[in-house]
Amino acid sequence: MTDPTPIDRLEAGVSGLRVPEPKADREAMLLMGGFALAGVGLLAIALGWWGASGTRDLTSQIPYLISGGLIGLALVVGGVGLVLRFSLARLFRFWLARLLAEHQVQTDRTVDALGRIEALLAGGAHAPVGATPPVVGEPAPTQP
Repeated sequence: MTDPTPIDRLEAGVSGLRVPEPKADREAMLLMGGFALAGVGLLAIALGWWGASGTRDLTSQIPYLISGGLIGLALVVGGVGLVLRFSLARLFRFWLARLLAEHQVQTDRTVDALGRIEALLAGGAHAPVGATPPVVGEPAPTQP
């Protein structure tokens, strides 16, 4: 029995991979959850400020600072983090798709240009300027 080649090992490893598709409904739900979390955090900050504004005693204001201010701030940061994560993921997916499409167009242009160059070289060095080059794979027309 022979040892598997690196290509065989790569194919075997890749065939065992399972990459799940991202679910659009779950992404939208988490995006809305991020907005809701940030909104609840802002509400907690506002309620903490409202509760602390009713007293001048510093020791009475500290529980409002902790429960409203710090917990609200943590909720806002978490909500904004969720919103940014899913917004940036959508932006990067769009950017990557556009980049791939532009590269495909550029590759097609390069292949066409190389085909024209090859046809001109196959047709002879004295091909007239502006003449239509022969299609690659067809014999070059003879010149009188």
